[in-house]
Amino acid sequence: MAALAIANHGRTTSLGALVLIVALSIVQLTGLTPRLVYANSVESNTTQPVLQVTPSMQSITAGDYARFDININQAGTANVVLVARDIPTYSSVIFSPQVGVANPQFHSTLAIVTSISTPPGNYNVTVVAILNGEEYPIYVGLQLSSNTTITQTSTISSSRSVSLGVETDLHFYEPNSTVIIRGQLTDASGDAISGASISVQVDDPTGAQLMLVNDLTTDAAGIYHAEVKLNPQAAIGTYSVFVSSFESGYAGVTTHTTFVVGSPLTPSVVISQVYVTDTSGNSSGVFTIGQTILVWVTVQNNGAQFQGVVWVQILDPNGTPQSIQTEISTLATGAPVKVGFSFTASTNLPRGIYIANAFVSNKLISQGGTFLASAKAQFVLTG
Repeated sequence: MAALAIANHGRTTSLGALVLIVALSIVQLTGLTPRLVYANSVESNTTQPVLQVTPSMQSITAGDYARFDININQAGTANVVLVARDIPTYSSVIFSPQVGVANPQFHSTLAIVTSISTPPGNYNVTVVAILNGEEYPIYVGLQLSSNTTITQTSTISSSRSVSLGVETDLHFYEPNSTVIIRGQLTDASGDAISGASISVQVDDPTGAQLMLVNDLTTDAAGIYHAEVKLNPQAAIGTYSVFVSSFESGYAGVTTHTTFVVGSPLTPSVVISQVYVTDTSGNSSGVFTIGQTILVWVTVQNNGAQFQGVVWVQILDPNGTPQSIQTEISTLATGAPVKVGFSFTASTNLPRGIYIANAFVSNKLISQGGTFLASAKAQFVLTG
């Protein structure tokens, strides 16, 4: 990273309400491509990425969780997003991290968190790795037995809320370029929602509508895709992308991102990654009472330099804020900034799935600031 800031001071811990903008950078709609391979196998064509998941199968009791290691080897550099399908009912999936860059390798962990209500049986969960817009499925097995002791390590939400992500294939464009817009729709458990209706609107730097598409549909991995062709006289500045979904049976959701044409005079911020580790830097989606949890936020400003505020809000399984922290950082043009926040799981906290919401604003909200970007990660608290 060209710039690195570790936030261990100057925090704001007020638990006042934040405006929650859900935007998790994710990837492109193409049909699932059956090129790859079951867990623990190796792709023979060296021009194709190699995906491995270990172990290939886990056996657990309902109410417990299973952990898998995911490794990707890519020839060259590729943006990576991980999604899941066919999750058992009353369960949830957590990737740590879910997005990143294979250069040429990428590592993540997958936690499948079940509840005592999850039916016993044998499950095949599809993990889809999306590399530069191409989808590669790989499979893991889960053997789930009945819980006879009625113990529960976590709480699984039955909410009908959804998470909608959006990103563009590049951060910078020149006039006459084609902008590729990609994203993903998942339910509260992290399972992909297929066949959902998506609308995409692009506004130019003046706020005028450049494109509106209302007939997009997510594929089997919950992915959608749109393109916009910039004309040779495209205005220089920051463009806004707004994406909405109002799928029957789910709560409506809208999110947004930005991209830059030329050299703008205003900031254009994206959160490229949010992930959770222990204090040794090991990525994990599962922690126990008493542990200190680190939430890492990587921010990139593609516009004019400014003094930004990076926020992290921790929500417990009931949706109650347990921590709000901030760090003020100089966000230079094109220079990624990585900020770390610590959170200690005290004994009085509820067990279950936590959400770490990350935000960037142009100044403190109490001073009239505006949120410019947002993303989120999840982790499970057990014990």
